[in-house]
Amino acid sequence: MLKNRSIPFGYCMVNGKYALNAPEAEAVRKIFADYIGGKSLKAIAAEMQIPYNTGKAIWNKNMVCRVLENKKYIGENGYPKIITAEDFMQAARIKAERNTYRKPTSQDEPRLAGATITDYKPTDEIQRMTNEINRLLDSENADKDKVEALIIRCAQLKYMTICEVRT
Repeated sequence: MLKNRSIPFGYCMVNGKYALNAPEAEAVRKIFADYIGGKSLKAIAAEMQIPYNTGKAIWNKNMVCRVLENKKYIGENGYPKIITAEDFMQAARIKAERNTYRKPTSQDEPRLAGATITDYKPTDEIQRMTNEINRLLDSENADKDKVEALIIRCAQLKYMTICEVRT
């Protein structure tokens, strides 16, 4: 069974502190540059040369997506900065625009009186569970029932953390 990454791609531990893994950090910069430049997640994954996990050279679009969504790359929580906050935000905007499941709303559109906005506050448990789901989905022999149960439990936890805000 393959070892899951415990340190985000682009980093390593040196003397008990997070440090840049130079080849991986350059790959992270390239992922952001390519995505902002218009490449798809699948195309970026196909071009990756550095293995995401030891022994697993093949990338998939979920792995690329996790890199694009990881705020540690802008220097959060003691991690060295790999990309700028502007690049991170631009990639997030592009990702929202490309999302085929829901149409992004324009900031210029007037809000309806009495409209409800949900404010989602992810917890550490939700993040841990999401990471576990992603690891299982990336594994060769994922237990379908276990993954399904985790997805349902994670959705329940997310639902419980939603705070409604009336405008």
